[in-house]
Amino acid sequence: MNPAAEQPRTCVYTILVGDYEPLNEQPVAARSSLPFLCLTDDPALTSDTWQVVQVPTVFGMDPVRSQRMLKICPHEVEALRGFDRSLYVDNSVILRETPEEVIARHPHGSGMGLPLHSYRDSVLDEFIEVARLGLDDSGRIFEQLNHYLGEDDPALAEPPHWTAILLRDHRHPKVRDAMSRWLAHVLRYSRRDQLSFNTAVRAAGFAPDAWPLDNRQSWFHTWPHTAQRRHLGGMRHPVNSAMPWQARLRELQGQLETARTETDRLRADLQGAGAHAADLAHRLQSAEAAAVARDTQERQQAEVHAAVAARWQEESSALKAELAGARHRAEQLQREAETAHGGTAAVLAAVRASTSWRVTAPLRRLKRWLR
Repeated sequence: MNPAAEQPRTCVYTILVGDYEPLNEQPVAARSSLPFLCLTDDPALTSDTWQVVQVPTVFGMDPVRSQRMLKICPHEVEALRGFDRSLYVDNSVILRETPEEVIARHPHGSGMGLPLHSYRDSVLDEFIEVARLGLDDSGRIFEQLNHYLGEDDPALAEPPHWTAILLRDHRHPKVRDAMSRWLAHVLRYSRRDQLSFNTAVRAAGFAPDAWPLDNRQSWFHTWPHTAQRRHLGGMRHPVNSAMPWQARLRELQGQLETARTETDRLRADLQGAGAHAADLAHRLQSAEAAAVARDTQERQQAEVHAAVAARWQEESSALKAELAGARHRAEQLQREAETAHGGTAAVLAAVRASTSWRVTAPLRRLKRWLR
């Protein structure tokens, strides 16, 4: 660092060009006295925590390398000319602590400090992984690797650096030279800048301060925050970025025709689904009407059965009452008959016991004999 500048003018900056992801806010900016600048080519971009700064892009058809020029050489960026030092953070990184605390706690006496890659053992491993994931054109990747191997570049065996966070002094000659060499490699070879960083700084005779930390999270950051990032969308795709515009136009026309065909198919499917839904609705309506009619008929039959049962119950009760009355009258008549019979027997006994009955007995016998 320049010892003459006790209070270097410092900013935090990120870059968003090419319209391939939304801007992540940095809530920690509210606790910091440093300006947070977002360099962008999006005229509609707004932010609650970033000061949005419109910047021109160098390559209209290559947003990745346009972003790399702003990232790698802040001392050449007009929007950053008023600052002596900067902390670059990729849009996928969210700071948990203030940049003042990060700068105070991490060494950067060389003029530059950045993290080491926490899950690659060597730059050669990074080459292999970038090719495997298809993050750039394989021909360009392996051309670069073959050139480095042909030069017996010792940087291939070194641990790679993680370039999502960069703390740099813009005034330091070694830093400026190393960054210019790094940008030259990115423009000549793969746009994946971590492949060339070690080689470029070694060629410049520069050794930045390396911070060993977990790239995914540390005491001052978390990463990645890329839920809506289109990693290989549009001209960010390595094939598209190298494709002539005539071929790209033809490819897009083919994709449009495919999309139209798919739209027609979906529209036909939708119409078929609509007809099927209408048929199902009609069948459901018919089934509901039949169910209502059946329910009405069953209810009417139940009402008839209930009326018949009530009438039968009423008649049965009347017959039972009539039978009970008849039984009562029969019992009464029987009692009356028994009373009458008893009276008759008593009269007959009295007659037979009378004197007249005994006196007239011979006459009655004569009468029976004469018969």
